[in-house]
Amino acid sequence: MQPIRRARLEAVILEELSKVVPRELKDPRISSITFTSCQVTPDGSQATVLVTLLGAHALQAGEDGNENTKAREENEKKLKDCIKGLTSASGFLRRHLASVLTVRHIPTIVFKADTGFENTYRVHELLKKISSEG
Repeated sequence: MQPIRRARLEAVILEELSKVVPRELKDPRISSITFTSCQVTPDGSQATVLVTLLGAHALQAGEDGNENTKAREENEKKLKDCIKGLTSASGFLRRHLASVLTVRHIPTIVFKADTGFENTYRVHELLKKISSEG
């Protein structure tokens, strides 16, 4: 698959998932989420969608110490449950994509947690700690 075509496919998958998941899925494990990115394999057989919880970052940024680790663990558990719910609904989502996309083979959807913001926040906190010590 050509890179431009793959990029368009990734954009359409993200847009459609963002529309359909909050409206159509009634699974209680799936809370308010954001689909951050999508990567389709070069042959178009699999789409990996990165997911993050809404509001989880603000909650972590405002707390310190032991409560911060509790909040982080709670958010990780919610995110894992959410990914399990999305994985169980992947057949429904794939059928929906089949009605929208104009490709011959609809990619299988794999959901993964997006830890980019958490990693950035942790590095920022470590740099602040180092600069205050020095």
